Amino acid sequence: MKKNLIDDYFRSIAAIFSVPIFKEIFKSGQSDYVAETIFYYRSRLGFRKEVTMKKVLGKAYKHLMHNYRNEYVYKNHIANNLLLERHNLNEAVMLNELRVGASIADIVIINGTNTVYEVKTELDSPYKLKKQISDYRKFSPKIYLVTHHSLVRKYEDILGDNSVGLLSLSSDSGLSLVKEAVEEFSLLDNKIMMSTLRKDEYSNLIMEAFGDVPKVANIKFYRACLALIEKLDPVIVHTLLLKQLRTRAFHEERMIQSKETPEEIKHICLTFNPNKTEFQNLYNFLNLTM
Repeated sequence: MKKNLIDDYFRSIAAIFSVPIFKEIFKSGQSDYVAETIFYYRSRLGFRKEVTMKKVLGKAYKHLMHNYRNEYVYKNHIANNLLLERHNLNEAVMLNELRVGASIADIVIINGTNTVYEVKTELDSPYKLKKQISDYRKFSPKIYLVTHHSLVRKYEDILGDNSVGLLSLSSDSGLSLVKEAVEEFSLLDNKIMMSTLRKDEYSNLIMEAFGDVPKVANIKFYRACLALIEKLDPVIVHTLLLKQLRTRAFHEERMIQSKETPEEIKHICLTFNPNKTEFQNLYNFLNLTM
């Protein structure tokens, strides 16, 4: 019973750090779920006096980091350590849960190339990993597996001697490089790459490559574009793909990078991509007291 109560606590806290909850916050500056959850677990979080939501989120995130490292914790570290610390948001883009073939890439960072980051937490199974990597190879020349430091040896054995890189997460040192990824272009697949693009994006790709788009009925447009793209060298398609994916720019990169935006929710902000008004609603929420 005690274990179930502990699990309920961490699951409830983890649910705070989700796009649906923050969608409400960005739109209204409030969240009944967060308020009720914090009120219920106030003593567990160690708050007896009035405290801001910003401090509450910081404490809640630390509890997750040390006790219940769910997928969000990993993704947020990737956002902070591998995107925001290393890249300019005017040039780099982060895509969350991008469908690639039959798989969904946890995070893709677009900069000089496109790099896939596949997260395997202590709560995950490696069952689908080989199929996921096979799909990602058709879209991206660089792939990293991100896991807990206690699972590194396990995933080294599963991956074997291949070009997939490996990053480990620990409560003390954050993300650490275990193995550098090696770029692999030979398995890129034009159809898979095109399938990651929106209609306007693959239309622009066709226009840049061929100078025009197919003049066909809407129902035939995708197949006509695909037939043209399949005529191109996959490395050329990859270069054109990056150009289109980079157009998914962030509305307010300065506010995402601002110290006013807590590190604990950087990934949510990058995923939701708020405008200026939505950021102000977020800041209003963070300043609320309980």
